[in-house]
Parts: sequence; structure tokens; C-alpha cells
Amino acid sequence: MTARVDAADKVSGRAVFTADVRRPGMYHAAVVRCPHPRARIQAVDARAALAMPGVITVLTGADLPERRFGRRVRDLPTLARDEARFCGERVAAVVAESRQQAERAAARVVVEYVQLPAVLDTLAALDPGSPAVHPDPWSYPGAVTGPGTHNQQARVEHGSREEAEAALASAAFAVDRTYTTPTVHQGYIEPQAVVAEVDPAGTIHVWMANKSPYALRRQLAEGFGLDPAAVVVHPVAIGGDFGGKGSPMDAPLCIELARAVGRPVRLVLRHPEDLLAANPRHPSRVRIRVGCDASGRLLGVCSDAVLDGGAYAGFKPIPTVVPHGAEEAGRSYRIAAVHSLATVAYTNTVPRGHMRAPGAPQAVFAFESALDELARAAGVDPLEMRRRNLLVTGEANPYGDVYVEARGRETLEAALAAYRPLGVGPGERHGVGVALYDRQTPGGSTSLRLLPAPEGLVVEVGFPEQGSGTHTVVRDGLARALSLPADAVSVRQVPTADLPHDDGVGGSRVTSSISSAIAKATEAWESRTGDEAVLVVTEREQGRPVTSYCVQLAQVAVDEESGRVRVLEVLTAVDVAQVVNGRAHRMQLDGAAAMGYGFACLEDLDLREGQVWAATLGDYRLPTSADVPRFTTVLVDGGRGLGALDVKSAGELANVPTAAAIANAVAAATGARVRDLPITAERVFRALAGR
Repeated sequence: MTARVDAADKVSGRAVFTADVRRPGMYHAAVVRCPHPRARIQAVDARAALAMPGVITVLTGADLPERRFGRRVRDLPTLARDEARFCGERVAAVVAESRQQAERAAARVVVEYVQLPAVLDTLAALDPGSPAVHPDPWSYPGAVTGPGTHNQQARVEHGSREEAEAALASAAFAVDRTYTTPTVHQGYIEPQAVVAEVDPAGTIHVWMANKSPYALRRQLAEGFGLDPAAVVVHPVAIGGDFGGKGSPMDAPLCIELARAVGRPVRLVLRHPEDLLAANPRHPSRVRIRVGCDASGRLLGVCSDAVLDGGAYAGFKPIPTVVPHGAEEAGRSYRIAAVHSLATVAYTNTVPRGHMRAPGAPQAVFAFESALDELARAAGVDPLEMRRRNLLVTGEANPYGDVYVEARGRETLEAALAAYRPLGVGPGERHGVGVALYDRQTPGGSTSLRLLPAPEGLVVEVGFPEQGSGTHTVVRDGLARALSLPADAVSVRQVPTADLPHDDGVGGSRVTSSISSAIAKATEAWESRTGDEAVLVVTEREQGRPVTSYCVQLAQVAVDEESGRVRVLEVLTAVDVAQVVNGRAHRMQLDGAAAMGYGFACLEDLDLREGQVWAATLGDYRLPTSADVPRFTTVLVDGGRGLGALDVKSAGELANVPTAAAIANAVAAATGARVRDLPITAERVFRALAGR
């Protein structure tokens, strides 16, 4: 198999990440952060910092124009002015000749604060009597909330509550349960980083760990009131994303600093800063009411989800500003009456952003756990409960979508056929749990340029290689389509000024959008009359949605004396169409399952009193090779996908149902139900005591 496009540069150290970028005359920046959840900034004394060696300047919010930035809602200030709204918010920035000088000087900046009443809990925040995080959040550009709402970032509702509650009232069996998930970090190893430069003509140049260069260009242009052509985003390698590197983050600050000092400026966060103040996943509190008839057929669902959006909404891109998936309970099943409500609250805590399959891990943990509890209440095997209620091709899901095909049952049967029970140790009880998820495969739009080369062709693309193999998909797809050897096709990312558009890397849409672009590029290349370059611009595909199912079976061993849980295996069955790169496809699925395991059993930023306490990689427990269970993957091929490559989503499938599968396995082993993540020995022990 041909090596990945990015492999040689990364293993040799030639790959250029943002922290490797060197610009002539470049300075370095460090940030002063607020230590309180909410505080008025009374005064900033930078005299001691300015007197230190190598320090060029110290700027505060009062020194900068009052501008706001964001992916959709522009509510993020460059530096806090007058009031800081979360522990870790930027209140001042130091520019110096070296990073070490900037960081030492930042520690000498003295800020006088007056602490203010803060709201740190989502339910408390939505109470009209609680302190307002923002006096009028509906006034921000792009806001999706209106006057009269208190501390509400967004609210999305589906279906009729009256019809769903009537269906529940008629149910032979019903459960009413609440499930919670914590704040977790995306787990990328490269921290947030940016280099900014303003050239003599006023054009802004940015090098940044960001997965969506064209979206970043638009966000910066809107915030600064510029034509997008006045912003150029240059390509760099990205050291992991998982949803966390799609916002402007520190780019507006670096641009302001570069303008102020007339030199390029680089800011690279330390890991504790990234854990403290970046844009982690929303914690959630989800109440699920679900009922069935005497035969176990689902009748109705009411889902009420409240998510903590933190102090700012600007890290979320979609129009509703609700992590999609958080508001869609039971979407894989045949359910006559569904009502779902998802609300995101402003609180005085770290602003939340998106993470792999935004909102879905929280919602699926709640619903698939509740479905297991309902099955046991009704005396129906949990596997049979799902088998009876899964959609079949031609049926609409509870939200009105009719898929090209619905292969949930086939995927479930494939998982069961591959299952083999594993042994446990003395004093341990064995359990197996099931959970599933389906995710639509979205189309995307992009542009690329094909250039003739002596030994083949060069393909210019606008999207980055963030680690998933996107550039390799382009190379291999075009090589196959044009009957060329893979090494005859060279792929390179170009600045945003060189191509018209790209949607960015994310949302499980990249391979499908590449698929469409390859088909169009192949036709254009083969119809050329000379050696001219070929520019291809694609649009988002429309039509009946394509979805992919993921069924997971988790095996656990539980020590009933201590509550310790060993996850023995996560078996993942996935509904696929064509697999364009088997190794990369398997890497995506196994990596996602490992991420799901971390969410289920290990990870928690541990927010207390508005402060992130797991603020080092020693305290924040990302799963390692020593932690993870055995991963078994089963591909259910023969599906119908999108585009010339005939593909379905993979990247955001296998991380979603894992937590529910493990929780259901623990309940199967012990009869004790854990409804709060992560599933720790302490929580299992308490659940065992309360059986």
C-alpha cells in the first residue's frame, strides 16, 4: 500500500506546524488570564512587565477597538473590556522578543479585580433570577436568541410535546430518567497556535492550527469589517482537531498585536492554557421519558436536554448554535410521537465548542441507556427491543427524514454474528451491552486545481490535512480515476487567495465532497485540449439523505467489591458503502472508539466553582494504549453512498454509542445503573450499594 501523502514529512520532522512558522522580525505573545469566574477589571498595572528585558508592549482591552468575533454568533471580545466572564479569559497580552520573555512578563502584570456574582450551573443560569452573563446577548451579530430570554444561547425544539406525552400516557411500560455528561477536551496534542502578520498594504496574513481556512477568513473579515480578500490564511500542518480547531480562537488578538507593533506575532498556548480556556465539549443534563406497548414497540419519547455553553457562543458554527445531535433522541427508530427540546445556556465557565459528532455522544448516551432501562422494565431483551423498533428502508425517522436506505437491522445482526464472549477474572462479573447510532453523510463544496507536471499532475486543494488522511484520499482517488500510479499525483494545500472556496475539514463531509470533486476534475482533465490547468468548483449535493449505522457491543468485567470496571472489548459494526482506503478507514473507526471509551470511563475537566481543575495532561486522563480495550471492527458492506467514490461517513460514528454500550454492559453485569459519566469505580460502587 502506498504511504500517506503526509507521512514522510511528519516522521522526518519536515512538516511545518504553526509553532514551527518563522517570519522575519517575528515577536512572541503571552496572555494574562482572569483567575475568577466573573470579575470587574478595575485597573491593570503593566509597569513591572514593561521594564523586563525584551518586552515590546503590553495591551489591554481598553487599548484595542471594541470588536467581536465568532463562528456564527460574534460575541467573543479580543480581550476582556471592563468585565471578565470566565476563569481563564484573556484580559491583557504581552509582546516580547521571545516566548519566555513574554511569559515571564505576563506573570508580572498586576490586575485589580472586583469579584462579581457568577452563575456556574445550567439550570440555575436559566432561572430568571440568576445573574446575567451578558446584559443583552440577542444584540450580538448572528445571535439566535431574542429579547426576554435569560442566559440562553440557543433553543431548538422538534415535535409536539402534547402528542408525545399522550403516547407516553398510553404506554404499558415507561421510564423517566436523567443522565449527565461532563466537560471534556477534544484531546488534540498540538495546542492552539497562531501567527499573524499585517503587510504594508494592510493585508492580514494568518498561519493557524485551524481546520477551515476559508471559514476563518470570513470570520476574521466580518469581525474586522474587511473584504475577505484582505485576509489570507496560509497552510500549516494540524496536530489533531476532533472539532476543536474551527474557531478564530487567538487569531484576532494576534492580528491586533501585529498591527500595534508593526511586526509578525506568534502565540502558542501551553497545554494548561488550552485545557483551561479553549473550547471543550458541552456538558449535558438530559431527561429522557420513553414508553412502549406490552410487546415492546416504542410509542413515544420526550427528551429535554440542557447543555452548558459557557461564557460565549462564538465557538459554535451552525445556525442554531445547538450542537447538532443533542436535540434528536431516538432518530434511528420507528417512534410515532417524539418531542425533543435542547437548550444551551450561558454560564460563567469556559466557553464550549464542538467535538467529534457535536451533541450526539451526550444524546445517545442518554437515549440508549434509557432504552435499555425500558427494555428491562418491559421484560424484553435489550437486543430484541432494538431489533423490533429499528427503521427499515422507506420509513421516515421521527424527524421526517427518509433515507436512501436504512440498514440498522443488518448492522445489528452483523455485530451479533461477530460477538464472542470473553472470560473474566475471579470475583468479576461479565456483562455485555449494546448501543447504536446513525449519522447522515453530508455533501460538501470545495474547489481544487489540477496542474500538469513532468511525471503526472499536481493537485492544489484548499483544505488542510488534519491527520485523517484527506490529502491521501485526493491523491488515490484521482490516481484511480485517471489510471495513474499514486506517486504520479502530488497534493498540496495552497493559501486561501489561490482557490475560490472550501467548506473545511469536519462534519464527516470531506470524503464525500472530495468524491464529487474527483468526478468533476476527472472529466475536465480528460477533456482538455492542451496543457492548461483545470479549476474545479463543486457545490453541495442535494437529494435523499444517506445515513450510516454503527452498532457497538461492549463487554465488561466488574469487580462487585470495589466497583472497578474493566472494558474487555468494544465490537463495532459499521454500515459502509465503498472504502477508499482500508487502513485510514480502520484508523478512523478504532480511533473514534478509543475516544468514546475515554468519554465513557476516564475524561472529565473537573469544573468546580467555575475553575478547570484537570488543567494538565497529568490530571486530565486521555486514554493511552495501556488503557484501551480490544477493538473489533466489522464492516457491513454493500451500502449506497455519495459521489463518484460511493462513500458513507466514518469519522464521527464509532465514538458516539460507546458510552451507552459500556453503561448498559455494567448494568447487565451487576443490575446497577450508572447515569453520570465518566463511569468510575466510585460511581459503580455507589450504584451497587443502591441496587
